[in-house]
Amino acid sequence: MLYFRWFIFLGLSIISLIGISPTLDYYSNYFGNDNSSFSIEKLNEIQDIKDKSLTLGLDLQGGIHMVLELDLVDLMINLVNDEYKNDFKELKSYESILKNIHSESTNITFIDNIFDRYDNQTLINFYSDFIPQSIDTNQESEYLKMILKEKLTTKLLSSTEIIRNRIDAMGVTEPVIQTKGNNQIVIEIAGIQDTSRAESLIKNTGKLEFKLVKDNYKTWSKKLNKLTGFSEISKYIYIFNGNTMLEFNAAPSSVILPYTFVQNEFVNDVSKIFTNNDNVGYLIDSEFLWGKPDQEFEGFTQLFFLNKYVELSGSEIKNPRAQQFPIEDMNSGQWYISLEFENPRVFEEITDDNKGKFLAIVLDNEVKMAPRINQKISGGKAQITGNFSKNEAKDIEAILIAGELPSKISVASKLQVDASLGSDSINNGYKSIIIALFSIFIFMILYYKGFGLLANFAMILNLLFIIAFLSNPWINATLSLPGIAGMILTVGMAIDANVIIFERIREEMSKHRNIMDIIEHSYNRAFKTILDSNLTTLISAGSLYLFGSGPIKGFAVTLSMGIICSMFTAIFVTKTIILTYLKFKRVQKITI
Repeated sequence: MLYFRWFIFLGLSIISLIGISPTLDYYSNYFGNDNSSFSIEKLNEIQDIKDKSLTLGLDLQGGIHMVLELDLVDLMINLVNDEYKNDFKELKSYESILKNIHSESTNITFIDNIFDRYDNQTLINFYSDFIPQSIDTNQESEYLKMILKEKLTTKLLSSTEIIRNRIDAMGVTEPVIQTKGNNQIVIEIAGIQDTSRAESLIKNTGKLEFKLVKDNYKTWSKKLNKLTGFSEISKYIYIFNGNTMLEFNAAPSSVILPYTFVQNEFVNDVSKIFTNNDNVGYLIDSEFLWGKPDQEFEGFTQLFFLNKYVELSGSEIKNPRAQQFPIEDMNSGQWYISLEFENPRVFEEITDDNKGKFLAIVLDNEVKMAPRINQKISGGKAQITGNFSKNEAKDIEAILIAGELPSKISVASKLQVDASLGSDSINNGYKSIIIALFSIFIFMILYYKGFGLLANFAMILNLLFIIAFLSNPWINATLSLPGIAGMILTVGMAIDANVIIFERIREEMSKHRNIMDIIEHSYNRAFKTILDSNLTTLISAGSLYLFGSGPIKGFAVTLSMGIICSMFTAIFVTKTIILTYLKFKRVQKITI
C-alpha cells in the first residue's frame, strides 16, 4: 500500500514537472524579448513552446482593451418593418431626423425623445410588428415605446454574444466581454498580436448582401454627372477597356462597366462626393461601393455602381466555410468561402432572371466580388473569392457563422496594453508569492520544526501541481493577477490543512497510543474538518466560475485547483512521507 502511494505521488510530480517545463522555458527566455532576429524555424519552435505554456491574462502579458458602442440610430432603422425597408426615401428622411434627435439626447432619453418629436402614428406604422392586436389603440404609443426600450437591451445582449463567438473563433482564452450602460460593450483580449485583425473581426457588422450591378456606361454617366462636385474628381475615375485604362469621360458610350477604378490616393476624395448631403437625394435607389484595392491593377481600387435593393441577404445562407482550392484547380492554393442557401430555389430564380448581368457579393458595404451570371445556377451553393489570405477567409467564416450584428458598431475607446507592463506585473506577482512563501516557511519551521519543514515541502508541491494544471493546453486556463491572488490564497489554505493535522497529532500523542495509531487517528479526524472547510470554499469558487467572467473566472479556476491540490498534498503526500519515515526509521516516539 505504501509503495502504491509513492507511485501516485512520484508519478504526478514527474508529470507536473514535464508539464511546466515549456512555461519555464518560454517565460524565462522569450517572453517580453525581441525575437525578430531568429530564423523562421526558431520562431516556429518558440510559438510551439508558447502554445504549450501557461497563458497569461491581459494584466500580465498585455493585449487590447476596447469599448464598443452600438449605433442606436442604425439599430432603430434596422428594426423597421420589412414592408418599409425598400422605401429608401422615407427611411433616409427618418434616419436624418433620428441623427438629430440622438445628437441632442442621452442614450437613456433617446427613445423618449423620438416619441416626443416624431409623428407617433408613423412610428406605430414603422414598428407595427411589435404591437399585438389586443393592445388598445390609445395605448399603442406607450406600449411601443416600452417595447423599443426592451429591444435595445435585447440587441445589446445579442451583440455581446455574437462578438463572443467571433473572438472564440480566434482561439483567445478567457476574454472579458461585458455590457456597459444600454449601448456599450467592454472587451479585453489578452496576448493578441494582430490588433487590427481583432478590431476588424469584432466591429464588422457581418452584413452580407447580394445586389445587382449597374453595368451600363450611360447609366453611370447619367448618375455621376448629376452629382455635385463630380467634375472635380472625374479625372481620377478610370475604365478598363480591353487592354487600356481610359479616363471615365473619355470612354466609349457602349462600354460595359463592372471594371471601374479609382487611384488609391483619391479614394477618399471620391467617397466625399458620394456622401455629400447635396448628393444623397440622387442616391435613393442606388449606391456606389468600393471593392478591395486591386491586385491586378496595382495602385487602383475598384468602384461599383449597384442597385440598392437586396436580392438576397446573409440571413438566407447556411454552412459558410473557409476553404482552399485544390492543387488541380486553376486557383490552386487560394482561399475562398463556400456557402449554401436556405432556399436554393430563390438563388436559382435570381440567376435565371438576370443572365448576363453582374451580381455583387457585398460584406459590410465592401464588394468582395461581382461575377457575371452566365447561366441559371442550381443546387443552392455559391463561393466568395477575392484573393483572401487564410486569416481573412477564416475571419469571414467566423463573422458569417456568428451572425450579423443588429447595428453598426463603433470603437468608443481603445487601449493597447504593452507586454512590458505585463512583465512588471509578473515580477510583482513573483515577489508577492516569494514573500508569502518565505514568511510561512519561517513560521512553520519555528513552530512545528521537522513537521513544519514537511508542510513547506507540501506547499511547494501544491504550487507545482497548480501551475502544471493551468499550463495544460487542454484546460485552456488563463492566469491573471486575480489568479495569482488565488494561488497565494491556496498556499495559506494548504498550510491551514497541515496545521489542523499537526494539532490533531498533538492531541493524539497525549493519549499515549502507538505511534502508527496516532498518525492514523490524527489524519482520520482531520480529514472531516479539512473536507468541510474546503468543500464550502470549492462551492463558492464554482459559483464564481459559472457567473463570473475574465479575471474572476480565472481566479475561480486557480482557487478550485488550489483547493484540490492542497487537500491532496496535505492528506495524501504528507501522510505518505510520515508513514515511510516511521516505517524505515522504526521511530517509536515523535515530537511536534
